[in-house]
Amino acid sequence: MKLIPHSSYNMMKYSVLALSAVCLFMVSCNTARKVSVDTAGEVKTETLNQTEGAIQQVLYGQWIASNVNGMAVTGEDRPYIIFDRSATNPFIVNCYAYDGCNTLNGALAVTPGGQMKRTSDFLSTMRLCPDASYELGFSMALNTVANYSIEKVGRDYLLYLKDSSDKTTMVMRKSDLGYVNGAWRVTKIGNTVLPEDAGVELVIDIPELKVHGNAGCNVLNGSIYIDPDKQNSIQFKNVATTRMMCPNIELESQFLAALAQVSSVAQGKDTNSLLFMDNTGKTIIELQKLNLK
Repeated sequence: MKLIPHSSYNMMKYSVLALSAVCLFMVSCNTARKVSVDTAGEVKTETLNQTEGAIQQVLYGQWIASNVNGMAVTGEDRPYIIFDRSATNPFIVNCYAYDGCNTLNGALAVTPGGQMKRTSDFLSTMRLCPDASYELGFSMALNTVANYSIEKVGRDYLLYLKDSSDKTTMVMRKSDLGYVNGAWRVTKIGNTVLPEDAGVELVIDIPELKVHGNAGCNVLNGSIYIDPDKQNSIQFKNVATTRMMCPNIELESQFLAALAQVSSVAQGKDTNSLLFMDNTGKTIIELQKLNLK
C-alpha cells in the first residue's frame, strides 16, 4: 500500500527524525495509564492518565485524511499528519503534516477531556499548487482545532478534529496493520501446500511500505500499497525479481501471480499465521510467522 508516494516518504523521513515511530504503550502497576475502550469502540480520555495513555497508544503515528471540511478525500497522494513523540511534555504532541501541496511543522497541546489546540503557528513551505483541492480546508482544520475524538472501527482508528463549536472539520484514518510486520514463510498457495524447505518467504515492512524476500528461486523486492478507503487493505506493487532459472520455477511463477492478486489481509487461526485474500475475499496465500533472531 502506498499511502504516500515512496519518494516523498523517504524525503520526509530523513528531514524529520523518528516521525513515523509508533510508541507501544506499557502498562505499569504503579501507574494508571490504561486506555478504556467502550463497546462502541470509542477511545475515552476522561483523566490525565487516560489522556496520556491514549496519546502514547493510539495518537502517535501517521493518519491519512479521509474527509476535509465535509469533502471526501480521494486519490493516492492524500494529505496526512504524523504525530511525533519527541516532545518532553507528555501533553504536547509535535506533528509533521502534508496538506496535498505543502509540508507543515507544528505542535499541539492535548489535554484531558479531548481538548486539542495548536501551541503556535504552523511553519509551512510555500509551494503553489493549483490542483491541491484539500489544502485550505486541511490548514484551517489544524489552525482551528479545539477538540478531538478517536473511534476504533475494526482494525482501523478514526480521528475527528473539531473546532470550538464542536463541528468536525477533518476526519483521519490510521490502519492498524502492525501484526503484518515481520518475516513470514508461505505455507500454501491456492490449493497447493508448500513443504517447509520450499524457501518461499517474505519480509514485510509496513512503516517503510516495503516487501522483500525469496520467491522460491529468485530474490524479490517491491512496495506496498494500502487503500485508505478499504478495511484490511494490502497490495504488493512494483515487484521485481532476479532472473535465475531453477527446477521449481513453476511454483515461483504461481506464487508471483498470486501475490499480484492480493487485495486484503487477515490474521489466521492465531497471531503466527496470516492470510492474503484476492478482491473477492478468497484466500489465495497462507503464511506462517518466522521467528528470526
